[in-house]
Amino acid sequence: MTPPQLRTEHVGSALVVHLSGDVDLSNVSALRTRLLGALDDVDGLVVDLSDTGYVDSTGVRLLFELAERFNRTGQTMRAVVPADALVRRVVVLTKLDRVVELHETVDGAVASLGQS
Repeated sequence: MTPPQLRTEHVGSALVVHLSGDVDLSNVSALRTRLLGALDDVDGLVVDLSDTGYVDSTGVRLLFELAERFNRTGQTMRAVVPADALVRRVVVLTKLDRVVELHETVDGAVASLGQS
C-alpha cells in the first residue's frame, strides 16, 4: 500500500485537495483530521482522486461525511474521478456519484463550482 499524500491549494474561495496513494483504515483518521482542519473559510471543495490508487470503506465514508457537511451548510463539493481512475468503480458502486458531482478534470470541477 502506498501511504496517502495530501496537497491542498486555494482557487478563489474553493479548496482543491489532491489526494494520492491509498486510503484505508490505517490512515483515514489522520487524513480526516488534516482535511477538516483545512476547510475553514472555503465556499467549495474539490477532491481530486485522479492519483488515488485504493479507497476502502472508511475512505468512502470520509468522502460521504465531507459531502454531507458541505450540503448541510449550503456549500458545494465536487470530486475529480477520471474514467480511467483506479477508484472510479468504487465511487460508482458506493453511489458516491449520486451525492457528489463527478468531473474528469480539476479545472472542470472548479469551474462548475461557480455554476451552482
